[in-house]
Formats: sequence, structure tokens, C-alpha cells
Amino acid sequence: MLEVKYTKQNILESYLNEIYLGQAGFVSIYGVSEAAHRYFGKTLQELTVQEIAMIAGLIKGPNSYAPTKHPELAKQRRDVVLRRLRETGLLTEEAWNRAVHGPMRVTPSEDVLTDAPYFVDAVLRQVEEAGVVPLPEGLRIDSTLDPMIQQAATESLEKGLAKLEATHPHLNGSLEPMQGAVVVLDPKTGSVLALVGGRDYRRSQFNRAVQAQRQPGSLFKPFVYLAALEAAREGLAGQLTAASLLADEPVTFESENGPWSPQNYDKQFHGPVTLRSALEQSLNVPAVQAAKTLGTKPIVQQLHRLGVTSAIGTDLSSVALGSSSVSLMEITAAYGAVANGGIAVKPTAVRSTRDRQGDIVWNSVPDRQQATSPQGAYVLTSLLEGVIQRGTASKAKVLGLQGKVAGKTGTTDGYRDAWFVGYTSDVVIGVWVGFDDERPLRLTGSQAALPIWMELARRVIPPNVSAFVMPPGVVTRDIDPKTGQLATFQCPEQVSEVFIEGTEPTVYCELHGGGIWERLRHTFGFS
Repeated sequence: MLEVKYTKQNILESYLNEIYLGQAGFVSIYGVSEAAHRYFGKTLQELTVQEIAMIAGLIKGPNSYAPTKHPELAKQRRDVVLRRLRETGLLTEEAWNRAVHGPMRVTPSEDVLTDAPYFVDAVLRQVEEAGVVPLPEGLRIDSTLDPMIQQAATESLEKGLAKLEATHPHLNGSLEPMQGAVVVLDPKTGSVLALVGGRDYRRSQFNRAVQAQRQPGSLFKPFVYLAALEAAREGLAGQLTAASLLADEPVTFESENGPWSPQNYDKQFHGPVTLRSALEQSLNVPAVQAAKTLGTKPIVQQLHRLGVTSAIGTDLSSVALGSSSVSLMEITAAYGAVANGGIAVKPTAVRSTRDRQGDIVWNSVPDRQQATSPQGAYVLTSLLEGVIQRGTASKAKVLGLQGKVAGKTGTTDGYRDAWFVGYTSDVVIGVWVGFDDERPLRLTGSQAALPIWMELARRVIPPNVSAFVMPPGVVTRDIDPKTGQLATFQCPEQVSEVFIEGTEPTVYCELHGGGIWERLRHTFGFS
């Protein structure tokens, strides 16, 4: 199809303008014009024959033949190209002899480079998508990068992956190493503060934070419950509250592939559990039950409003257990919307671009929408605080996490992907760990992703971080966790729970009795 529409010359020109040709520090070099600038400090038109031959020779292995690192190999490769030019008659014997015996002088650009190659790629992609193409000479890009957070993210990922390999020898049995990615966002502005798309940019420029599509697993469960909380606020079918009891028991559903019986990770069933407990322990069966009762359509719509742009299947497994594929960037942004009181802000790596005269070429305008109610977002945040306090991420407290933080682990079927996304009201951090070929990690999100998240969080989140602000329209009630009903003085256990106003329980505990005094106190205002 390309050859029908374009000439060979057009295709070759496009290829030569886009191809990866090595590194200048931590910034990637794309295209022969950029290579001329980075390696020789010249424009393309100023290059000598031997310099052109060296750039052509880089195509086979940009890092293997980089003249800044491997000058002898680069010279050998250059000479291969010069010999072919002579053999095809494009160089005379005299010109070939002069070129092949000429010195190879490399003059790298003295540009100040930042240790954020994946972020730089994301910036350039966003600028191009904004219509600033071709990039004019002297273009100044004002990015959202926080260099200190970027450095912390890079170091945390490198250190964390190395520690996992040292602790779990089975992770080392392949030529392709285990990979990871990190995204740090400001939930209020959508600014990308840091982005690490892989372990070694020189080895692979594939950005696993934005380009990779992986199954999020249990990261989808909070959004199932958020849709049910919103249904309760609106008085719709499938409504639930944080105190609602869900059945964790054997169940079979009909699917396109026949009968399907979801299982929990521990292969056990726990009987009736509150929604809070089900989410804290990341139980599969209650999440599927809730999605079945509510219907998958409102959950998918909720995810899209929160910023998940990938296609999501409408079957129970795709929605409740996260078997649809998403990027780390979009799922981190979805949690950021919850952190931001239900307001979704599209992630951006660029604030503005200016020409060499300082005039604005393009300005970023925040893309915001109220994706869910502030009340629903707050109740879900309270539930996700419980995940860290008592649930699958309680290891964070053992590792020294302080302050008010909410988050969720994610582990996919077959243990192929490990995730953790955690947030405060000011920052949201997403971490993914896995293999590019989707081999099993044989580790959970709390084992593989959470320690990396913790290492970064210790450096980014202050210990005295402020608590999440409760919005109007949220009430607190004491309940009996065995029944999900209002607690009485006879209940052996009472817990304080948050509700969207108007959805709180009104019936006193029927299991343990009592409630008369509580009704009188509520009616007449007794203390």
C-alpha cells in the first residue's frame, strides 16, 4: 500500500528522517540530519563523504557502531560502506582512497542533556501530535518534567528490579531481562512529573509506560465498586455502599467459552464480606458478583470517563478482573482522577512551545472533566487507604510508609504482570513490572511492584502529607462489619465507615440485637 501511494524515494527519505541512530548522552538521535548535528556538529549538507558513510553504517547497529563509544568498530563499519560505494561506481578510486584513509573526527554536540530519554520521546510525540511539524530550528519546549523526581524514579526502578533478580533467581533465566515502568503525575494538572519506560533505553527504546498494553488485573476492581457507589448515589440498580455485604462463595456464570467459575487467589471462599473487606483483600468473586449485578456497561463508561482510552471488553472477566489491556499511563491517570476529587485531567508532558524569538507556537490547555462525583471519589479513596492499612498492600507500612496514602495492587492471571498504583492528593505514582514476552513473573503486585513504588514514594511523598479532604455530602456511621448494619451497644465489634449522604444504612444490627437506645438517641439527640 505504501508503494502504491509513495515513490521509493519518498519512502527512503521518510525512513532516513525517522530511523534511530544512537544516543547523545541520554537523548536518542532520530534521523540523519540529527545524527549530523550530534556526531559532527554540522548540517547534513556540510558532511564529507566519509562522515556520510559513517552515518549510513550506523543503521545496522546504532549503539554497537557509535563513534563516540566504539571508534574502531565505527571506522571499520564506515569503511564497509565506502567500499560498497566504490564497487557500485559511486566513488572513484581516488575519492575512495582519500576517504578511507581520512581521519574520523567526531564532535558531539555540547547540548545539556537530561537523564530522561523515554520522557523526551513522549515530549516529542506530543509536540508532533499538537501539529508542530516539522519541528522548526531553535524550538524551545517547556516540559512538565521534575528532574529530581525523574532521577528518583529511574534509580528506584533500577534498584528494585536488580533486587528482585537477586532475591528470585528464576527471574534471571532469559536473554531478555525483566522490565519495568514508572509514571508520576500531578493529579490536579495532569503534568507528567517523571516517566521511565524501561530498564535500559540504549537497549530498547520501546516505552512500556505509554506504548505497552498489558492486563491490569485487580487494578480494575476499585472502578467496579466506584460505579456501584455512584449507582447508589443516583438510586440505580446494582447500588452498593462500603458496608454492603457481598457473597464470597462458589458461583458459576455462563460465558462465550462455556461455564466460568471465578476463583480467589488463595483458592478459598470467605462467606459474606463487606465491600471494604472485599477490596482490601482483593477478592475476585465478590468483584465479579458486583459487576454482574450492576452490569458491565456503566463500569466501562466509568473507566472511559476517568481517562482509560483503550478498548475494554464488556464481559465480566474483562471488567471485574482486568483481562482487557491498558497502558500504565492511562490506568495511573484514572487513579489520579480519583485523587483529584473525581476530576479527570488528561496527562501532558508539555506546557508550551516557543520559537527562537520567544513567541508561543503552541500552548497546552488542560483537558478536564468531572468523571465521577467528589463524594464517590472520596469514599473510594477511603477504601483504598484500607488496602494499604490492612489489605494486600499492608507491606507498605512494614516498609516504612507514613502519611495518608491510598493505593491498589494488581496481579494478572498467570502472574504475568505486577502493578501498584498509589496516590496522595498531590501526586499519583504507577509502577508496572513484567517481561516483554509475557512470561510469568510468578510474583504478585505486592511482591514485585510495591517495593519499587515504596522506594520512590519515600523520596517523593513527605511523611507529614495531609489527609484527603472530605467533601460535603459524605457522612460517617458506626456499623457492625458482620451485618453491614448500624452498630448497637451489643455488637462485639464496631467500625466507622464513610457513605455518600443518603446511601448510609438505616437499619440497626439485627444479628446482635439492641438498637432501641440508639434510635432514641438519634431521634432526640441524646449524647
